[in-house]
Amino acid sequence: MADIIKQQGGRFFSLRLKIWLGFTLIFIPVFIGSYVWFYNYTRTRVFQTITDDLTQTVYGTLAGMDKEGFVQLYAEESSNNPKCPPKADAPKEENGYYPEDNMLYLEHVSWLHAVQDTRLKGDIFGEPSKETIRLYTYVKGPNPGEVIAIGSTGYFRRVRGGFRFCQRYTPALNPDGTPSTHIYEGLTQTVNAWTPYTDSYGSWITTYAPIKDDEGEIIGALGVDISASYVDQVSSEILRSGIYAFVITFVIIFFLVYWLSGFLTRPIIGLAGVAKEIGEGDYSHEWQEQQDAQKRMRDEIDTLTNVFKVMVDKVAEREKNLRARVQQLEIMVDKSKLKKQVSDIVESDFFQELQSKVQGMRTRFKHEEDSGGDDQTK
Repeated sequence: MADIIKQQGGRFFSLRLKIWLGFTLIFIPVFIGSYVWFYNYTRTRVFQTITDDLTQTVYGTLAGMDKEGFVQLYAEESSNNPKCPPKADAPKEENGYYPEDNMLYLEHVSWLHAVQDTRLKGDIFGEPSKETIRLYTYVKGPNPGEVIAIGSTGYFRRVRGGFRFCQRYTPALNPDGTPSTHIYEGLTQTVNAWTPYTDSYGSWITTYAPIKDDEGEIIGALGVDISASYVDQVSSEILRSGIYAFVITFVIIFFLVYWLSGFLTRPIIGLAGVAKEIGEGDYSHEWQEQQDAQKRMRDEIDTLTNVFKVMVDKVAEREKNLRARVQQLEIMVDKSKLKKQVSDIVESDFFQELQSKVQGMRTRFKHEEDSGGDDQTK
């Protein structure tokens, strides 16, 4: 086989390698496209799950909230405590406080904290920290666009943070003059701020919803934040897990294609070897492949093998007949040569002269014999 390749010249590129590279080049864009689709689809579904859960958390919190206690809490504190609400120019440390001696406040923030714990334990994407989700309530402030905080799950953090009770808050303005958050709009309608935004507490996606009493009157609002970094973290985990899965799958398919290419090309390589033997005049090949093919499902290669075997048998038979015919022709050629040689000898001048001499000698010998007979008669 190598000799034939050398005689043909050029660079040899095996069929197995061609099939292997062909499948690989096809699978690479398919895998990349599948992974991009999978990542985008999964990220969309994850984000949808998070926002749906966020909405359910809002409705669940509102359903279990003590609305009367919420109204009474702010009414008592704003009437009895000069710190509620603080002055507009009050320093940061005096802007809000924690009324720990007020049972209505403790019951209110405890309910928010219970909802937060339930949300964290039921998270389908692992165990996010308490910094991931925060719940808080507020009422309308004295100035346009301003709110006054009531309760916040930040009260239960190791280092207390978030909104303090009666803290006055006005969202910062964007460069175009619009508020950086939709917190004030939550006092009138449900607002889904699902495009990540940044405030002084971090980067979030949020749902705001008004708190209504039994008569349907708006008495405040609830905000539920989920850290935007949590969404990015979940997406990164999906990306990383997807990469591992696709790389492992690609490697497995890579080696399977290599094995399959060898399985497909092995009979063809075998036929090439048989063709080489036939080219050297050896027709005694044992067709083990054909016997094995009878034990498995047949395909086009088995058909090709059978056709090749029939062709080899016919070629061998024709060569046998041809050899016999050649021998006959050789005999005929030898006889023709012999006849020609005899003809050349007979027709030569030397042979003619020799034949004349022989004929003259025969005539003389006959004459002498005749003369001798006559003398004896006399």
